[in-house]
Amino acid sequence: MTSTQRTPRRYPIRFQLRYKAISKHGTLHGFGQSGMMSSKEIIFAPGEALEPGMKAEIAVAWPFLLDGQIRLQLVLETTITASHGGVAEARILTYHFRTRRSAEAERREEPIRTEAPPPAVDRHLAAAHA
Repeated sequence: MTSTQRTPRRYPIRFQLRYKAISKHGTLHGFGQSGMMSSKEIIFAPGEALEPGMKAEIAVAWPFLLDGQIRLQLVLETTITASHGGVAEARILTYHFRTRRSAEAERREEPIRTEAPPPAVDRHLAAAHA
């Protein structure tokens, strides 16, 4: 390994997170906690098993406020690279910050379960109620 190919330093960072992962069976939504992060990867404990190769959007609850008052989340676009023993590893493809809703709104929200396909809708019935 040359000096230009150094391994990114991992940091033990324990933040709450939400994820949305795409599998061959549909979209999985869940909650978890980060364990380690670097500029290239995140290791976290998801609420359910994720499989290598899945694409996932992970929103990490960022503890620092923008302008001292606006809550933030770090949004990571990732690919799951490994998953075992209740811990998943993901390679970070891109990232950006977004503002978060208020703490009161997050507390009222119910945990999201695995999405089922939407029920078939009769177009004529839907048009009559539009």
